Amino acid sequence: MPGELWIGGRGVAFGYRGDPRRTADRFVRRAGDRWYRTGDLGRYWPDGTLEFLGRSDQQVKVGGHRIELTEVEAAMEGFPLARAGAVVAVGDRHRRALHAFVVPAAPVTDDAEPAEAAASPEDSELAAALRAHLADRLPPYAVPARVSVLPELPLTANGKIDRLALATLGEDLTSLDGVAPDPGAQSAIAALWSELLGVHIADRDANFFGAGGDSMLALRMVGALRARYGVDVPVRGFLAAPTVAGLAALVLEHGDAAVFEPDAFEEGVL
Repeated sequence: MPGELWIGGRGVAFGYRGDPRRTADRFVRRAGDRWYRTGDLGRYWPDGTLEFLGRSDQQVKVGGHRIELTEVEAAMEGFPLARAGAVVAVGDRHRRALHAFVVPAAPVTDDAEPAEAAASPEDSELAAALRAHLADRLPPYAVPARVSVLPELPLTANGKIDRLALATLGEDLTSLDGVAPDPGAQSAIAALWSELLGVHIADRDANFFGAGGDSMLALRMVGALRARYGVDVPVRGFLAAPTVAGLAALVLEHGDAAVFEPDAFEEGVL
């Protein structure tokens, strides 16, 4: 049975200097002994072999689904327009979403601020292409809600990807921006999702499940479309194209475009 690997003995440190919160999380006492929680997963085989299974913090829960970040990154490795990438989870456990960072195969200028990631038309096209690539290889809920383009990925002193730095950057970039929704149905749906999911959706390619949605929230969203706009959307059709643009195209097949004008509805019906 897999479990977290702990290290004990006289050589275990007392903690992280100047970081009591991290110390309390990683250094624990059991039966009078001091242990260090490595954050690595492993298991023993009957012959006594200890197998390393990977990092425990690489599994996250988004919208009720457990996702292995390593599987998402493995799918990113086959994307021909990028030479490096990483995925982190941002937000709290109630409104958690995946955020992908990608370094394009063609160099980008490194004088841009990180917060400007995925702001240019070229970067937005790259982000959309990556989402399409991942959508063919992963379930909808595992496709990152946001993709940011960086000149390089931050590294730790040991030369590994600095996931803490990426997570911090992801928290700073709170808006799921990219290609802005068109006026009308797309903008109305983006506003509805923002209201329902608790994050600011400003990308017509944003994925409902990647932004923290789940099956129950999807049903609430379909109900809100009916109550607010008088449009009945088949759930199966939405699941086949769970993006702002995809849903907008679907609702326009089943409703009048005029009902999505800003003055045609009242907010707050969820």
